[in-house]
Amino acid sequence: MNKKILITGGSSGIGKGIAKYFHAQGWEVLITGRDSAKLEAVAQELKGIQTLIYESGNEQQILDLVAFIQDHWNGELHAMVNNGGNVEIGALEELTPETMRNMFQAHMLGPSLLTSKCLDFLKRTKGQILNITSSHGIKAYAQTTAYGAAKAGLNMLTRIWALELAPFGIRVNAIAPGPTNTDILKSAGYDEELILEIHESERSGIPLKRRGEVSDIVANATLLLNSESTWTTGVVLATDGGISIS
Repeated sequence: MNKKILITGGSSGIGKGIAKYFHAQGWEVLITGRDSAKLEAVAQELKGIQTLIYESGNEQQILDLVAFIQDHWNGELHAMVNNGGNVEIGALEELTPETMRNMFQAHMLGPSLLTSKCLDFLKRTKGQILNITSSHGIKAYAQTTAYGAAKAGLNMLTRIWALELAPFGIRVNAIAPGPTNTDILKSAGYDEELILEIHESERSGIPLKRRGEVSDIVANATLLLNSESTWTTGVVLATDGGISIS
């Protein structure tokens, strides 16, 4: 019987990279996203992959995901990857309640609610949870009040869940990527000139002197999700070229 993996935010970037890897390994893969066109494109590229629309924390859509796992996968889930999210940055003096709500909804509330509803499935398989956080949740950066705090919160949730779920044989880990070449800033609405400026500023501060690629993150995701890594839990693995220690 094939193993099953749920990946939120799996229609692009890091999530898509993880989905492609496990699809190639013969796992049954369910990805979520907010853009139906992007989901359809992945479904066309990776034949047999399953897709569902999911907006972080949407209670009805959480129930739809749970129903899919129950009905199509007989209530079995071997791994879930909390990858969905977006980024909003800006000065403290310009901070709005909407920005704080958006970031905590996407990176803390949404993953918490969805994971809670999937626990019975994970207990059945002694499965794994992988949270995709950020080096912004480890190292402080100016103008990241909402985003940095939310990612730091997800790092702490990783450790809390690891302790709480260990008696059930469920392992919980996280990867904290540094600046990685994805479309997240473009999707967030930043123009090309500002994106290039941000990229150059980030690259110059990375000890290994390059931005990350999706493949860098996927390599460590598969390391933590590998079935042989059975004594690893509660780890937040910085994958950032050394920027979080610089």
